[in-house]
Amino acid sequence: MIPDSPLIREASLLMAQREKEPRHVRHVTLWSVFLFRKLEPLHRLKAAELELLVAGSLLHDIGWSTATEERPHHKESARIIREHSWEKLSKTKRDFVALLARYHRKSIPSPTHRRYQNLPKDQKKTLHLLAGILRVADAIDRSHQQNLHPSDLMIQPDACLILAEGKDSGDAQFGIERKGDLFQKTFGRPPLLKATS
Repeated sequence: MIPDSPLIREASLLMAQREKEPRHVRHVTLWSVFLFRKLEPLHRLKAAELELLVAGSLLHDIGWSTATEERPHHKESARIIREHSWEKLSKTKRDFVALLARYHRKSIPSPTHRRYQNLPKDQKKTLHLLAGILRVADAIDRSHQQNLHPSDLMIQPDACLILAEGKDSGDAQFGIERKGDLFQKTFGRPPLLKATS
């Protein structure tokens, strides 16, 4: 279940104004919340960080509304989040949520990225954790069909086994193999998906 707060309601409103596939982003957000809660023994983050993850999850694809070949959607999502007139988000947190959307696909945070470079060290660690979760959540619904639903997560010494109800046509598995890099780097274990019909 997606938590509720004034910030999340504001992010939901922006999503509704810009998003072409609201069912997909809501499903990704549900997965993000599920993964965050199941991984608490490893990340030890609090409700304030979950709220930022939810905002980033809801808004990760809004850049499709203005994307071009030269300006890919993940970078456009970040730009729109940064430029939005937020009532419930400070400039620092706005920039953080923009980076979450920026890193939901393609490259992971790099010291050569100026906006990432400007983050304090503790925020870089939090960004790695949350972006790692968002990348996996988005990979699980790579088909945009909402075929897989959270069941359980088992933290093992050599992997995080994500159990899902539903059928994977192979898209989710392929997505996790491509986008599980930051998760593995941050949590010290690769994310593995097991779907049960």
